[in-house]
Amino acid sequence: MKQLKPLIIAASVFFVSCSEKTKNQDTQLESPNKMTLLESQNYEENGFPDFGYMVSPEEYNEKYSDQPIFRLKADFPTEMPKDMPAFLDIDFKKEPLKYIEAVRDYGFEGNTEEWNPYQNKVRNWYHIPWLHPSVEGEGAYPPNGGTEGFHGLIKEAPLGPYQLGLGLKGVDGDYSVYAITLINDKAGYAMGRMWKDPENPNLKTLDKRYKDGGFPVGTVFVKLLFTDAPKGTDFVDYLVNPLTWKAYITENFWKSSKRVVSDVHLLQMDISVRDQRADRSPSNPEGTGWVFGTFCYNGKLNKKNKLMNLVPVGLMWGNDPKNRINKTSPYPPIKTEVNKELKETVIFESPNLPPQHLGWNGRLDGPADLNTVSCMSCHNAAEYPAVTSLVPPNAAPDGGKTPPEGGGNDEWMKWFQNIECGTSMNQTVYSTDFSFQVAIALQNFFTAKEAAEKGSFSSEYKAIPVAIRRGDIAPNK
Repeated sequence: MKQLKPLIIAASVFFVSCSEKTKNQDTQLESPNKMTLLESQNYEENGFPDFGYMVSPEEYNEKYSDQPIFRLKADFPTEMPKDMPAFLDIDFKKEPLKYIEAVRDYGFEGNTEEWNPYQNKVRNWYHIPWLHPSVEGEGAYPPNGGTEGFHGLIKEAPLGPYQLGLGLKGVDGDYSVYAITLINDKAGYAMGRMWKDPENPNLKTLDKRYKDGGFPVGTVFVKLLFTDAPKGTDFVDYLVNPLTWKAYITENFWKSSKRVVSDVHLLQMDISVRDQRADRSPSNPEGTGWVFGTFCYNGKLNKKNKLMNLVPVGLMWGNDPKNRINKTSPYPPIKTEVNKELKETVIFESPNLPPQHLGWNGRLDGPADLNTVSCMSCHNAAEYPAVTSLVPPNAAPDGGKTPPEGGGNDEWMKWFQNIECGTSMNQTVYSTDFSFQVAIALQNFFTAKEAAEKGSFSSEYKAIPVAIRRGDIAPNK
């Protein structure tokens, strides 16, 4: 396994073999053809490493040269893009299914099953930088994480026994979920403001207490989630006809630090949109400014474009903070139990949708997510530095037959309040505007910077950091 250590660099980095370092090199580079060849390889022009874990170059060329090599796309726009996504004309409350399908189509247009934004000729998409290294320190989560080098997948979460169905009995150390996110030009503009100086990210960019803070209206995130499940005699009936990628991943989620080249299969897609109609206002006093949606893969549909096998699960724009009923659907999911009492979540009941466990008392969650939370309750806690737990007390471990202890009490409901966009649950730290990947990226960056500078900042002692983690501890199996 080759782990690529994080580097803080402002200049371009060129990888040249010793044999090529001749006196003629500068003369050769002056040739227009040579310059074009070099530029076409995109030698780290933005100052951000592409990935953190990969087989050696020798092994890649010997065994995997037919596979892609991930290239981070971070040539962010320097001016606010003017065009708004056309789907913002659809009322997400009146026509939620039409809305989520339109967001899906917006995300898919120009993108192929390889999910490579460099190949998109329709619109610009980008990646979030600084997800490449593994989170370090006590209680680091995910263990042995960071992005791999084939597709840029970041290790994200475990999959426990029966989480996806009766046939998934699990493996020692749990199956894993890996994800890759694309952000549109509006979000790219915000990331360009944050990372204008690659050595000094602007922490105020996504906090609404500061000028122009927060992701702009029209921001779109589209995340694909893959899993190494099932293996052996395990099976998940709706993961037939899979969309499969090669990835350089750990052997299991919790217990192995060894990375191997393995197949991963598309399981889920998440979308999030900064929609002005979800904003806080006199007529909408608890608006969040965000709309979240989730899809589940169903290979039994057997669509030619396998991305279209993703079936909408639901849409949510708030946490229904008045609903305190402590109820969960345990694993394995046998039937999708829809809670009609929720006002800010819509679940799309369809024969094409595989049975879902959903989130706490029927709130929106995907198959890879905990059944004790919701999409928005987790993203409420996105901040830097992280001083708020990702999930409420006793939300993990999940999947049990009984609801979580304390579910619905005042402490628990802090995670199910409706927080306004660009706002942190803890006002002593910076908001990352509902983006955990940005929060993780900043944590990675400052961990590497502290190690490089061999010193600490006084601000680190003003609040007690909390590990960004979904689980409590590794399972004892």
